[in-house]
Amino acid sequence: MAELSLELAALAVAAVPDLDVAAALEHTYEAHGDFDAALLTLRDGETIIARRPTSSAAAQEQLADVRALAVLTPGMRSRLPFQVSEVLGSLAEKRERVAVYTFLRGIPADQETLEPGTLFLVSLGRAIAAIHSLPKGPVEAAGMPSLSASEARQAAAQTIARAKETGRLPVTLDRRWSAAVDDDSLWQFQPTVIHGALGLASIITDGNQVRGVLGWSDLRVGDPARDLHWISSLDGAIARGILDEYTDEAPGTVDRQLRQRALLYAELELARWLLHGVEASDAEIIADAEGMLDSLVDRIHRAPAQPLVHETLPVLDIAEVQELLKEAAGRRPAHQPDAHDTGSAVLPGLVHEATSGAPAGVHPDDSPHIDVDHAAEDDLDDDTPPNDFMRTDSRR
Repeated sequence: MAELSLELAALAVAAVPDLDVAAALEHTYEAHGDFDAALLTLRDGETIIARRPTSSAAAQEQLADVRALAVLTPGMRSRLPFQVSEVLGSLAEKRERVAVYTFLRGIPADQETLEPGTLFLVSLGRAIAAIHSLPKGPVEAAGMPSLSASEARQAAAQTIARAKETGRLPVTLDRRWSAAVDDDSLWQFQPTVIHGALGLASIITDGNQVRGVLGWSDLRVGDPARDLHWISSLDGAIARGILDEYTDEAPGTVDRQLRQRALLYAELELARWLLHGVEASDAEIIADAEGMLDSLVDRIHRAPAQPLVHETLPVLDIAEVQELLKEAAGRRPAHQPDAHDTGSAVLPGLVHEATSGAPAGVHPDDSPHIDVDHAAEDDLDDDTPPNDFMRTDSRR
């Protein structure tokens, strides 16, 4: 709408001294309606973008983004093989908030069709490795969050515990995720600088190369696997192309459990979505989250797999789960990383093995030995096959 673009242009002029705007055009690219945005053409021909948050959560995200971009000094940016927006100015008053940025031209990568063996996959792997190769000192000195390996492990455990407290987390997933957290070998990694909310939607491309990366509000020092959780959902050949290039370029020693943790983080996005729904008392979000969790449990049963532990990561096709995430994304809080920019989870070099509690070709639910639908969690030993909808007593 012309009215919106002119309003944002006026706010941009107030935020940036001597800004000379010649034209304004509403920018509809912004995801989920978290921001109003307009492209502003200046008298000298330069194009910039003004963004106004539409909720308190989006406002907090924008403040964090502006702060993070300030940490990325020219020296830091020179280490990156892509562009990062610069903040030209911002306005934060009681009723009006706006931030004005340089505009990165290109196409969001989630709007592109990924193909194996392309230059873009090489560029993508190198881009992620470059982020993880940034010096940690400036990020930590700026007061950005910094988590050690043990703290990242504890954070994952806390997410699982909070989800379990809702009474809506399937026992199957509680066991699966808890086993991953308990596996010491999974958490032996060196923290790096991470984007924190990386996904295809935050990557700008010209079709061949990564040209820019957006959405730096979760910049921190932490587990590099967080920036790779979405890769675990891609076609196997595509995931291999990205990960092979990333591994060649990544700092430090090879992190052999990177993919395991990446898949764990991808699955924990479902728990976070459930927690958001419970905290917001939003029955629709809760129902969405429960449906996604049930879909994941169903896939675990239909493709029997080992736990998410050292060298036993399962290959799961969670395309339907990710489709549900896409449907739910319109209500996802602005400050959370997008989990909707993933497709079917297929990881290279990993195989299924039959569940020990049931004969080959028999679904675990068909086991005659125990009624897992109505068993209490404490009555189930380690050999009890999981049931599709096993719940804690508070949800049956």
